[in-house]
Amino acid sequence: MKKLSFLLLIVILISSCTDRGRLERRENRIEGAWYFDRAFYKADYALFRENIYDNYRGDEITFYDDGYAEYYDASLDAYFSGDWILTLHKTQNHDGDERIYTLDMEFSDHIHREKFSFYSNATKIGFRNLNLEVYSDYGFYTFKLNKLD
Repeated sequence: MKKLSFLLLIVILISSCTDRGRLERRENRIEGAWYFDRAFYKADYALFRENIYDNYRGDEITFYDDGYAEYYDASLDAYFSGDWILTLHKTQNHDGDERIYTLDMEFSDHIHREKFSFYSNATKIGFRNLNLEVYSDYGFYTFKLNKLD
């Protein structure tokens, strides 16, 4: 019986360290409602980043476990529905393996009849904090989100 318990423990430990296991744990952390705490934009070749938090003040994103997402824009007092997916990319360099998580979101704007997207690198996926870097043609945005209670 002890051997069977030990074998079961080893199987659980090995399977929890797989890339799929890591991805699932981070997906579980993302699920829920988040609000924008900070927002910055840094143009290419700029020395300093610009604080653009006022553009996102009061905005929220809610991630559901089925890949559905909802964006609330406080300035418009409007909700936008969409989808999200978290992807794990592995690269190898001289220091070893590196794991990069990308969080892609696409929302339908029913007001302007178009779609808007965030294709981001998730630089931190915590239980209460989510940091995203979104690259544009002329620079990149940095968003720091906190989970709502």
